[in-house]
Amino acid sequence: MFTGHDLSEGTAEILTSLKHNGVKGSFFLTGDYLRNPTFKPYVRRMLTDGHFVSGHSDKHLLVSDWGSRDVLLVARDSFVSDLKANLNALQSAGIDSRNLAYYIPSYEWYTSETVNCAKAMGLSSVNYTPGIRTAADYTYPEIGTRYLSSEVILHNLWSYEARFGLNGFMLLIHMGTDDRRKDKLYHHLDDIIRILKGKGYQLVDVPELLK
Repeated sequence: MFTGHDLSEGTAEILTSLKHNGVKGSFFLTGDYLRNPTFKPYVRRMLTDGHFVSGHSDKHLLVSDWGSRDVLLVARDSFVSDLKANLNALQSAGIDSRNLAYYIPSYEWYTSETVNCAKAMGLSSVNYTPGIRTAADYTYPEIGTRYLSSEVILHNLWSYEARFGLNGFMLLIHMGTDDRRKDKLYHHLDDIIRILKGKGYQLVDVPELLK
């Protein structure tokens, strides 16, 4: 699955890779992404190719402190308004948001209160499966020790798979990352799909996985 907000330089390559390999992906997009005229052709291609498209908040709000999920940074009303605006943007892009059941919280960061708020609006909060670190593809060398190169991420992924398997896992790759990151993980998507298929995994979108 893939998330998109203000960067999208890898989306064309991701869509081409998915189509080449006959895989349906899950794309979670912010309202800002959906309203960006530059990104609209990507959204149309996602829908034309039959991918699952859903929400990722409207303005990519950070809902709670990184150090403690108990420290809320967004009022309940603001969170609800943001999510409603995201659903409206999805509807405007041609996606019937009334049929959506899943969304990924912005920054893949959430609290029990935001999960309950989303549930009250008919949306189940989903996230990547922890432990495999593909979601760290947003990091870049200048942030220091938190940076993970694609080589490290892939080594971690295949080591984890060899020990525990990846059945039922949700793998997240960002559609766009900071220019300071030169080794983009999405360049390896073709190889990831090929290896997983070779090991007998079925790659499905989120609704299919969770039904």
